[in-house]
Amino acid sequence: MLPVFLIVGIGFLFGKKKKIDLTAINEFVIWVATPCLIISSIAKSPVEPNHIAEVFLCALAVVAGCLGVGYIVIRALGLPQRVYLPPVAFANTGNMGLPLVLFAFGDTGLNTGILYMVATTVLHYTVGIAILSYKESPFEVLKLPLIYAAGLGIVISLTGWQMPTPAFRAIDILGEASIPAMIFALGYKLSEVTMKDVGKSFFFGGIRIGVGFLIGVLSVRALGLGGTSSGVVMLDAAMPPAVFNFVLAEKYKQDSKVVASIIMAGTLLSIVTTPLILIFLL
Repeated sequence: MLPVFLIVGIGFLFGKKKKIDLTAINEFVIWVATPCLIISSIAKSPVEPNHIAEVFLCALAVVAGCLGVGYIVIRALGLPQRVYLPPVAFANTGNMGLPLVLFAFGDTGLNTGILYMVATTVLHYTVGIAILSYKESPFEVLKLPLIYAAGLGIVISLTGWQMPTPAFRAIDILGEASIPAMIFALGYKLSEVTMKDVGKSFFFGGIRIGVGFLIGVLSVRALGLGGTSSGVVMLDAAMPPAVFNFVLAEKYKQDSKVVASIIMAGTLLSIVTTPLILIFLL
């Protein structure tokens, strides 16, 4: 875990000392680097349709379970669902999940991690946006380049087609740039966050991690997922709230400061919980 949190720390300190516009970096990660990472990683090794379905079902189970538990707790406390529910349901399987999966489980695990990230992103862009704005088009997800990159990577993997070596190497190199850029951007974004309602923030950040991990374990056992894939799913299920929850809260005019505080609290908790989970998994 140390390399991940060192880069997060560098991004955080950089953000405290110097203010920049992250738009260009984010656009590069979203539109170029991450799609290249998805294509190169999936195309490197065969991916079975059954495995894809199992990972997507696990991701669906984790999100649905966190939504259910979160809804009950938030309603019991009389808090606004649109503010508190998304950070409980949607985890950081990109900025934090992918590098941790890569360092813990290698390239084999990265394939599963990418499939899990794609599944949670699709759910975030559909169910997550529906929670924030019922009137928003469900076709917003079709604007995501990673959806098409995942489809292309899966087709290449299933057909066994070999890309020309220069093209594959170019895509592979661009893909490798996505992980450090993701981690750095996470640290920088956290540098802009101030804690609000500290007790509630840690409580809901803890629900995201704890309930996610529990449902991840149950879903893996229910589907009989084994080997490296089971470890990847359980680790991803226990990630802290996604930074993208903050972006959507701002876009749809919810209390983004509360959302940012939950993200910060969950990320701080993960410094303790993630090593314990990795000890359990490895």
